[in-house]
Amino acid sequence: MSDIAAKKSKLKYSTFTNTIYLIKNIWKWDKKLFLLCSLEIPVKVIIPLLQIYLPKILIDSVTKNLSISKLMINIGIPIICIILLNAFLNYVSSITQYTKVNYRLKYYKAFLEKILDTDYENIDGAAGQKKIMKADMTIGSNNSPTEAIVEEFISFSSNIIGFILYAGIISNIHPLIVIFIIVSSVINYLVGRYISIFEYKNKDNLAPINRKLKYIREKTGDFKSAKDMRLYKMSHWFKNMHSIFLKQRIYFEKKNLNHRYFGNFIDGMLILFRDVITYGFLINLVVYENMPIGDFVLYFGAVAGFSTWMSGIVKNLNQLNTFSLGICDLREYLEMEDKMNRGNGVELPSSYELPCDIELKNLYYKYPGAQDYTIKNLNLHIKKGEKIALVGINGAGKTTLVKLICGLYTPTKGEIYINGKKSSLYNRDEYYTLFSVVFQDIYLLPVSIEKNIALETEDNIDDEKMDRVLNMSGLMEKVKVLPKGKKTLLVKSIYDDAIELSGGEMQKLMLSQALYKYAPIIMLDEPTAALDPIAENEIYQKYNELTKERTSIFISHRLSSTRFCDRIVFLEDGRIIEEGDHNDLMNANGKYKKMFDMQSYYYKDNIGGERNA
Repeated sequence: MSDIAAKKSKLKYSTFTNTIYLIKNIWKWDKKLFLLCSLEIPVKVIIPLLQIYLPKILIDSVTKNLSISKLMINIGIPIICIILLNAFLNYVSSITQYTKVNYRLKYYKAFLEKILDTDYENIDGAAGQKKIMKADMTIGSNNSPTEAIVEEFISFSSNIIGFILYAGIISNIHPLIVIFIIVSSVINYLVGRYISIFEYKNKDNLAPINRKLKYIREKTGDFKSAKDMRLYKMSHWFKNMHSIFLKQRIYFEKKNLNHRYFGNFIDGMLILFRDVITYGFLINLVVYENMPIGDFVLYFGAVAGFSTWMSGIVKNLNQLNTFSLGICDLREYLEMEDKMNRGNGVELPSSYELPCDIELKNLYYKYPGAQDYTIKNLNLHIKKGEKIALVGINGAGKTTLVKLICGLYTPTKGEIYINGKKSSLYNRDEYYTLFSVVFQDIYLLPVSIEKNIALETEDNIDDEKMDRVLNMSGLMEKVKVLPKGKKTLLVKSIYDDAIELSGGEMQKLMLSQALYKYAPIIMLDEPTAALDPIAENEIYQKYNELTKERTSIFISHRLSSTRFCDRIVFLEDGRIIEEGDHNDLMNANGKYKKMFDMQSYYYKDNIGGERNA
């Protein structure tokens, strides 16, 4: 229990503030929905009130020997009112059912906008993905808090009003009955609150499991992974992993169910004691104190109704607590702080100031939760128009450094300067316009080749510029043989007439995308890894043209490809250990030369002779 209390104490928002947050958004986003909810509340109270008064009216009319006409009037008016109010309630509820979905979708829109707009660092890694999954669980279905709050708001408000009205009726019998029902309901509420907090804590166990199951579901139906699954018999692995994670999910879901069973048992026992005592008290009044039968029926219905209202309030409060815990996840996600400057920034370099100068001073970077720094006290000055190659073994920090320079990560310590101005002073979105980047990961949009490159609508695409970059990247040869040319659709899993590009062709497409943007700084992370040697050599031959009038940073594991760069920077363990052009580093006889010799060894002519000897 202490762990649960500790978890609860960390929550930024209370149940009350989260409930007000949700209701305020109903008013702000959909005033029609708010009005419909307000109309439902009194109707939900009046209908059961008329229903408990109807038997009393009928019994009193019969015992007083009223005429048939008066009897019909006495019971006809409330019956007609009940019918009309039920018809109105059904009509309003049908509209509410539709409009509350749109209300939830408002949150989903905010959720998606946050994914697309927040600093990349916020959603990069397990911690960021966990926040996304927990927030998605809060908005992903009709039963999620952001939609269910509508019915809960109506129910809670009507239960409160009904509780007050019925408490006034029952207090005429004896105030202790009201107190007893309230005390039993408070106990029920506390049990429900404990269960809600437990389920919230258990959500930390379920979120990563759900994320893994989601990955398995997506990959088993993914067009690209289908080949490997068949050729390498990966289906057994997917089945086993799905079985393992499903068992884990069932295990934690059972914990939730066991706590709910416990809560239901306590609720049932309290209802039993409550009914025995209250109904026994009423029977005693009829038998020994001559309570009129009509009053007995009224109070009998009032006690049952009061218990229902009170139980409803308890369930509402427990449900609101559960909702609140989910809303805390959603708000924590939506309110993730962006480190980069989103306001007015310093002016971008003017055309006469291009290409850009880049300077890294005392740069450190540590990934969230990591023990050690990935980048350690790195200092590097890249002059305007200079072509830099970053080399080193895997894990040296090359890609991390690129992400720091282009603004996807913010330095833990130290500064990055672009043309003498701190990168943190630029507006984030304006800063991104300075970079054309090709990363190792390639993601295609289900649109045409030219739209994937330009990332613009067809009307805004510059055809002349498009042809130029297709020729420069080497993709034009592929485009020419396609019936629809550059208007050919991509992603076969979406379109029947789409094509699938090879790994090398996708790299050429990404290179075309970077060239089309024509930013003053171009950064290429292993841009030729999937190309054949001839295509790779063609790219190297064109490298000066590709990076003309631009500062460029090139990452490659193939050291033979670094000769065309002005300077080579050798990284190891997040530090620069060697620096210079190819000849300088070969003459230095250091780690660069050792790696270069290891790679070139297998291309030497005497290898075949030695093997044949």
